[in-house]
Formats: sequence, C-alpha cells, structure tokens
Amino acid sequence: MTERIYYRDSYLKEYKSKVVKKIEIKNRPALVLDQTIFYPTSGGQPYDQGFIQNIPVVEVLEEGEDVIHILPQEWEGKEQEEVISQIDWKRRFDHMQQHSGQHILSGALMKIWGIETLSFHLGEKYCTLDINKTNLTSEEIKNIEFKANKIIFENRPIESYFIEQKEELKRLNLRKEVKRKGKIRIVEVKDFDISACGGTHCRASGEIGLIKITRWEKKGENIRLEFICGYRAWEDYFWKNEMIKMISGKLTVKDTELTEAIERLMEERREINKELRGFKEKWQEYEVNQLIAQVSPREDGLRVIKKIFKEKNFPEVRGIVQRLVNLNKKILVFAGVIDNGGKIIFACSKNLNYDMKRLVKEAEKFIEGHGGGSINFAQSGGKKVEGLAQAIDFAVRNWKNFTTD
Repeated sequence: MTERIYYRDSYLKEYKSKVVKKIEIKNRPALVLDQTIFYPTSGGQPYDQGFIQNIPVVEVLEEGEDVIHILPQEWEGKEQEEVISQIDWKRRFDHMQQHSGQHILSGALMKIWGIETLSFHLGEKYCTLDINKTNLTSEEIKNIEFKANKIIFENRPIESYFIEQKEELKRLNLRKEVKRKGKIRIVEVKDFDISACGGTHCRASGEIGLIKITRWEKKGENIRLEFICGYRAWEDYFWKNEMIKMISGKLTVKDTELTEAIERLMEERREINKELRGFKEKWQEYEVNQLIAQVSPREDGLRVIKKIFKEKNFPEVRGIVQRLVNLNKKILVFAGVIDNGGKIIFACSKNLNYDMKRLVKEAEKFIEGHGGGSINFAQSGGKKVEGLAQAIDFAVRNWKNFTTD
C-alpha cells in the first residue's frame, strides 16, 4: 500500500521514500514506493511527471492500493532502499489550477441553474466539462464566467480533508452524491462548493488566477464546455491580444473597430468575387467558342475536340468541358490536365450514344490513373503525366468502339 503524500500537501516538490517493489508493467520497468508525491491518472486528471533518483517518471498508475511509477529504464537499486522523488512542478501546478478551477466552474453551474457536471477531463491544452443542459447562449456563458471568477478574485480558502461517516456526508451537502463507501476525501472551496475528490488542488482560489470558457458545443442531449485556467488562460489571452494588435495594425483601425472593419472587408470581398465570377464565365464562354471554332465538323456534323491544358487547374477545365457538351451539339471532348499529376476528362453531348466511362477506364492505364463518372462525362487522375498524350490519342482512335448500343 502506497501512502499518498499529495493528499495532505500538494505543494511538496521533493520527497524521500523507500522502494517497496520493483516490477514490470507491459514490459516497462516500474517502482512501487511506500510513500509518493506523484499523482496517478484518476478522476479526469492526468498523472504527474518528474524523476526518481534522476530517472524520469514517464507515467503513474494506480493498481489497487499501490501507486505504480513507470520508468524508461531499470532502476539499479534494491528493494527497501531510500530514493529521492522530484515532481515536475510546472505540470503539477498547472493541473492544480485547472482542477481547482473546474470545481469552481461546476459550483457556479450548480449555484446558477442547479446543473450537474456529468464528466471532467483535464487535457494537455484545454479542459472539458460535460454538463446536463441542452443549450447555452453567449450571455449565459458570460454569467457563468463572472460568477466563477468572482470566487477566484475573493481568494477563498480551498481545504481538503477525509471523512468516514455517512452522517457527515449528509451534513456537508455535497454538490454531487457519493456512492463510494469508506473514507472519502473532500475538497471544499470556502462557503461555495463542497465535493468529493482525490485530485491535487490550490490552497486558495486566488492561485487559479482566471477561468475562461473558450468554446462550447452540443454533445448528444448535453453541452460540452472547453475551458482553461491560470497560466493557460494568460497564454491564451496573450497570443489573442497580439493577434488583435497585428490585425488592427494591418487594417489601420482601433481594436474596438475591428468587427466593423472586417465586416466591410467581407462585403467588399463578396462583391469582388461576384464580379470575378462574371468575368470568369465570360472568359470561359469565349474559350469554349474558340475551341469549337478551331475544329471543323466531320461529314456527320460531329466535332471531336482534343486538348491538353497546361496552365489551368482541373476544376477550370472541367467547367470548360461541361460547357462544351451542354451546347446540345454533336461534340466529343478528350481533355488532359497537368495539375498535381495527369488527369483526363472524356465527355460527349447527351444526344450521342458513346460510353465515356468505359473509354476512360481503358485510357487511364496510360497515366496509371483511377477514376469514374457517367456515360456522358467521366474523368480519371494518375501520377504518370507523360502518359497524357497517349491517353488522349487512344481515345481519339478508339471512341467509335465504345458505344452504348
């Protein structure tokens, strides 16, 4: 059984203890100590990291009453030897800020709406709370944040202690019912929130610094909040403030005028895009007419157009081919495109009885391609650009053999 020193003091950064067992967990060496300051993954909070005798602790797990410290290499000492443990304080204090902040945030949700916290996860970049609510507005989020941060600014004491009697649990009026039996650890934010928890916490709410809800979304019938506390909130504010200053500078407006400036830019962009689409359509119409004019009709009135496009992307060529076959004329188009490899588009007017899909399947071998489509319009893309000319020549020579009759 490992005595968990972090229960009584989350601020210890170094501690002496004895090695009880040397074991292996999934082919990884590990130690069990008689006492530990390392927190194991539990209750939504990740494990601590640090060192035991200058060997990194890469993971910490619970196994019954034991705390397992997993190492990247074998410790050469013997059982019952004394070792010095050192935790990664930056990681520990970050977890303390996030977890204590979660208690206050959950307490605020309960105080304002009587909403229960369903689950909590402390991640590397942000934390999440799943709450029993179907929707949230920005104004409601602001209200929650104000209530939570008010408790932080009041710097209320945060205490932890153990109780064993059911009568004591009832007297405490916990935020969430406890089903466990035996000794229960309680974390109390003075005159605000009382809940059962085995995690590491700050001594006072002021150490949390700040709580910021960054986003929220529906998760089934519930809502998931993403939030950050303490140094994480400061870092988030810092880069966002720097970004706002940079954007304000580029747009030569005050930060308070950014919304209006961006809306103006977006409106201008919409107008420019509208004009650009108009120009593109006119230019595409011109190109289509030029392609038709450059090809004389055969005796049966059929025009066979073939071309490899080197300076257009695939969507542009696809649009040109679509326009060509939509002219309700007797038109066959065999187009190649050099765009991230070699691509082919074979198409014919809908009144013609030729199977472009089968023809593409045969021609795509020259470009080592893969594609599909319909009888009148098919395409394929491959990595062998140098095979484009062969693919199109094959189509020009053999299209008569690919009928739908």
